[in-house]
Amino acid sequence: MKRRFLILLLIAGLLGGMPVLAVAESVIEISPKRVFEGHELVEDWRISEAEALVKTLLQKYPKSGDVRFLLARVEFFKGNYDAAWKALKPVAVSHQPVREFKTLVKETRQAAANFISRESEHFIFRFEKGADEILIHFAEEVLERSYQVLGQFLNHYPQEKVLVEIYPDREPLSRVSPLTRKDIITSGTVALCKYNRIMIISPASLVRGYPWMDTLSHEYTHYLLTQKSRNKLPLWMHEGIAKYSEGKWREAGEFLSPLMKTVLSAGLENDYLIALSAMMPSLAKLKSQEDVQLAYAEVASMIDFMVREKGDAILPGLLDDLAGGKEFEGALENRLGMGLPEFQENWKNFTKQKKFKTIPGIKALETRFKSSRTAKDDKKDYQEVGEKRAQDLTFLGDILKSRNSFKAAIIEYEKAFEESGTLSPVLYNKLAGTYLVLKNYEQAESYLKKSLEHYPEFHTSLVNLGELRLETGRLPEARDYFERALRINPFNPFVHLRLIQIYTSLNMEEEKKFQEKLFSYID
Repeated sequence: MKRRFLILLLIAGLLGGMPVLAVAESVIEISPKRVFEGHELVEDWRISEAEALVKTLLQKYPKSGDVRFLLARVEFFKGNYDAAWKALKPVAVSHQPVREFKTLVKETRQAAANFISRESEHFIFRFEKGADEILIHFAEEVLERSYQVLGQFLNHYPQEKVLVEIYPDREPLSRVSPLTRKDIITSGTVALCKYNRIMIISPASLVRGYPWMDTLSHEYTHYLLTQKSRNKLPLWMHEGIAKYSEGKWREAGEFLSPLMKTVLSAGLENDYLIALSAMMPSLAKLKSQEDVQLAYAEVASMIDFMVREKGDAILPGLLDDLAGGKEFEGALENRLGMGLPEFQENWKNFTKQKKFKTIPGIKALETRFKSSRTAKDDKKDYQEVGEKRAQDLTFLGDILKSRNSFKAAIIEYEKAFEESGTLSPVLYNKLAGTYLVLKNYEQAESYLKKSLEHYPEFHTSLVNLGELRLETGRLPEARDYFERALRINPFNPFVHLRLIQIYTSLNMEEEKKFQEKLFSYID
């Protein structure tokens, strides 16, 4: 991670006396050690130190292409894309790392051209003007809370404001990061922390939104880990700590979802685990969402085992060791009292003893992107329920329901359940929604609660439970469900209208006014 080919190329050229990137001034006059130090500082996200160094070098070598290239990297990692582009203009592009970086700067500059900014105490948010402004209220809440909670957990508080960029959909994120469109679709990856900033896709571009607030905290954890370890922490532990910690901002006690427990239990039983080395260069490169969930379950439970063995202090202590120059495996063994192979074996035994419940039929849900933010979803949800026969029965149920033949629709949905072999929350909600229309609240609630046990962040289940509580006069409970749904998908107008209605009924005037303000962003 530290010695990337860019730096190696620079050093090879410098040590050989070649003007690798020089424009009008021989690079031989510049100390190779100083240029290398600058690139290392950038890689470690010690940007203020890198900036101070490059200013000193520019005073001595104002026309050096090597120094200007370093300047461009500093500006890019600061989020100053126009300045980075300007610094790159006189730099020769005969070397591949320079060409690739110049392309990255160009793409990022174009993708961020329409961004506006908002700032909180410790963060800078960039996004396109319009409906995404609704996200800033929630983003500030989760990240400022994460700043305090995770800062205490990892003993690290960034001194400079952290840049957070919200991209309107998956296309620009695939252009400004190493992730391809295929990576995003296959793995369900919607965010990453790279280049000294957090990048995330707006939940408006997904059919039902996603738990983007936990995702923000997850990516912020990566930011802290990179800074505090000076970018020396292995990927698997990066992801493990981030997954283990992503719910701490809201005091969540559980870090493994029902799906993750199931795939981890099955993986241990069937000796099918994702090797730590196979997680490189990114979990987003794994072949399926099930493998991504398994990898997360493995590494997060490893961190849990580690913390249970040695306490919370082991993590900041290990990060300090790495920042001080110690090699990872030696530092880990010193802190844990066991080497990596022994640690993995002990973790397996520890995890097996937990006897996680395996839930037959639970599967990773497809991350469903809209074809565009304004377009209606062009994939019918009945296609999510399982095999072709189950889909056909669900489709028939949809037709019957649209014709107000509710009891007949229920019969077809129940047949689809038998054929499906999955615990599809889509099918659960179709059944529950039909019972809700028939005012059979007990049956509707039974389906919704069972589905929520398997998929606790499924937006439609939260909305339907909110509606059920509202119809049965349990307003505080309805409010709670709708507020949870809003945090998954703030772009659902129905949820806003219901909350305005509930706040009015409960005489919560301030909450009502604020909800109306939030609604105005998307109305």
